[in-house]
Amino acid sequence: MPEKVKVHEKKQKWYGQRDMSVMLGLPLNYNYSVQLKYYKKMKPLFEKMFEETEREISKLFRSDTSELFFDEQFAQDASIAAQAKIVTNKLITKFGWLFNDKAREISEYMMNSTMNVSKSNLKDSIKQLSGGLSIKTDFLTGDLREITKSIVEENVSLIKSLSDRYLYNVQKAVLRSISFGNGLKDLIPQLSKFKGITDRHAKNMALDQTRKAYNSINKARMEKVGIGKFKWVHSGGGQFPRKDHIEMDGNIYSFDNLPVIDKRTGERGIPGQAINCRCRMVPVIEFS
Repeated sequence: MPEKVKVHEKKQKWYGQRDMSVMLGLPLNYNYSVQLKYYKKMKPLFEKMFEETEREISKLFRSDTSELFFDEQFAQDASIAAQAKIVTNKLITKFGWLFNDKAREISEYMMNSTMNVSKSNLKDSIKQLSGGLSIKTDFLTGDLREITKSIVEENVSLIKSLSDRYLYNVQKAVLRSISFGNGLKDLIPQLSKFKGITDRHAKNMALDQTRKAYNSINKARMEKVGIGKFKWVHSGGGQFPRKDHIEMDGNIYSFDNLPVIDKRTGERGIPGQAINCRCRMVPVIEFS
């Protein structure tokens, strides 16, 4: 009597799929560690800007031991407005150069980390899809180089825009404070507000852009190995989930005919492409 062949557990699972006309890989999940590290790389740069800005702005005002106040005679002197403009313009110029220099380094770090996560996760997903077949996923084609370059440039621009917006808001607030003679009493809460807004935007940008980069890289690599379709998986989270993305959950789409991800604009794309979208992809091979 011939010996019974033992089938590996993973193979059994693969062979046991009910519909062999559609084969699915593992969901391509985001790596929160990469997202968080990207934000932490940016944070010291923003903290330096916040601290130096608050210190330089405070020098424009006088204080005593009991409270911060603005000298009325000083407020009537038009030169303080000119001096404030000089100080804030110097800050804008200084941090413009600094962010221009550091933003690229930080963005490239995010891209390299995301490429490595994509390589590992996609390899595991394809193994599941193929029943154990290992396929090289760390290649770098011309198209993928252009995609990564474009994403790095977009992130550099976004990081710089956050610093620019913060400093211009500070400049306007300082000049208003001088015009109305309210001084640091009104200005300090505004500086705190601008700091909080900028920090939140930096964190959200890090999370959003990492997701976008991850799925863009996965798409390019999947197409290169001949996987032209994906299943949309809704995140199931978020305070305000998109109704149309909920409806797309479980649907299979082709990279050649991407679904509409924003009904207001008609934009087509993949999971993670829309702002704050946390939906995921599952690689699919579908046979006619």
